[in-house]
Amino acid sequence: MRGPDALGRGWWRRNVWGLVVVLPAFAAMLYGSVYIDLDNWQQREPQPVAAAADGWVDFGGMRLRLVEIVPATDLKRFGGQPFTVPEGVTAWRAVFEIQPSGAEVPFCSVRLEDAAGRVYEDRPDELLRADADRATCAAEDSPVPAASGRHQAAAYFVTPADAEPVAVRVTFGTVDLTRYARLGR
Repeated sequence: MRGPDALGRGWWRRNVWGLVVVLPAFAAMLYGSVYIDLDNWQQREPQPVAAAADGWVDFGGMRLRLVEIVPATDLKRFGGQPFTVPEGVTAWRAVFEIQPSGAEVPFCSVRLEDAAGRVYEDRPDELLRADADRATCAAEDSPVPAASGRHQAAAYFVTPADAEPVAVRVTFGTVDLTRYARLGR
């Protein structure tokens, strides 16, 4: 770094106009980069596949249908004693039916959606001591296997006491990450 110039100006005074131009240009470049990334992220947000009039959703080579979303008031601990959920929350059980197309049912992920658009994960920490398994879509894990080739899967959720569940979202492993089956009430 050099000292003052012939007029006695230091580095800051000699380069003030360059800074006035470079700093806003850098900010605009940074904003453009973040805006493009945000736009790409929003375009990749998974889109719902809605149910047909008969309640079935064709997704991932399978057919799915919501059977029920009800308060899970009959939860037990692993030893068989009654399980009570923490104050201010409600436990829910969602049951849905799966009709595979002949191929093996892949791993599934299940989430609960409430009327406000909030999404809750299956088997949260509040239910760790309850005898409520994480939802799997495999026929051998079904609580009610059916002879027709259909089987059921059950998922347990916890929401704030004022939440009203309206749908279950199901995705299958890496089958299609851009969409999910939305099984509404």
